[in-house]
Amino acid sequence: MIKKIFIFFLACILLTACSQGENEQSTNDDTEIYKEVKDEKIEHIHGIGYAGNKDELYLASHEGLLRYTKKKWFKITKNKHDYMGFQATDAGFYSSGHPEHGSDLKNPLGIIKSTDDGKTIDKLVFYGETDFHYLAAGYNSHIIYVINEAKNSKLNVGMYYSNDEGESWTQSKTQGLSFNSIGNIATHPTKANIVGLSTDQGLYVSINNGDSFTLVSDPQPVINVEIRENSILYFSLKGDTSSLIKYDLNNNREKTIPLPDEVNENNPVLYISSHPENEEVITMVTHKNDIYQTIDDGQSWITLSSKGQIN
Repeated sequence: MIKKIFIFFLACILLTACSQGENEQSTNDDTEIYKEVKDEKIEHIHGIGYAGNKDELYLASHEGLLRYTKKKWFKITKNKHDYMGFQATDAGFYSSGHPEHGSDLKNPLGIIKSTDDGKTIDKLVFYGETDFHYLAAGYNSHIIYVINEAKNSKLNVGMYYSNDEGESWTQSKTQGLSFNSIGNIATHPTKANIVGLSTDQGLYVSINNGDSFTLVSDPQPVINVEIRENSILYFSLKGDTSSLIKYDLNNNREKTIPLPDEVNENNPVLYISSHPENEEVITMVTHKNDIYQTIDDGQSWITLSSKGQIN
């Protein structure tokens, strides 16, 4: 049985429970529901990724989705739900969280999915029961992993996975794990058996759906992890040293990727997303809501947002 889970100390501000209430969850016409925004402040980012396998980066915030494409920001105008555990896939996204204020949806949302950029959402399972802060989904495989923190109608406390969008669940044995707190959970884009956990004791990776885990990093805090086709990206802290590390899955070698000077132990990376077709394109969100992007594997970075402010 997995240990009692506490929100990772550096991420707690962004993982706090969010807005409640009610609004219609979908619109069925073809009207564009994103509008361009400038001079906008982004608060409480809960996830990031390339939903729909397009050259469009999505951020899940306290007030719905934002999209970054062609060097412009766009904000959703409907279904402005507070998506927690946001996970982009090649078909769209999976998420959990809470409905926007004024909605007639039940709170929490359980596990939902969208295949049209958030215009409509499908309620899959645990609707009105559970808000999953720790949720991972295979970008191409669509396997779903969750860490369930309180018993619900189907699951006890622990780690589970589903290959059929929540119709059935299998509990992971989680042997070999040792930690006090978790940063996030991630899974391989195509190999559904590979899952990783960033923890205060290091990065743990499993190749058997979470039945057993191996520590693959130094035993130091790892705040965030992203699993890619041939490598793993993770952000770690050791004293006052911050590192973004690329772990090669083929030879187990590690390479340190340069970081912007503003990223440090007081402003760590909380979310990482790589472009699905070009892994040298990496976007990071920090504790202070700074958003940085590189197109050359960290050799240079541009700032998309400073302290949540977009221009």
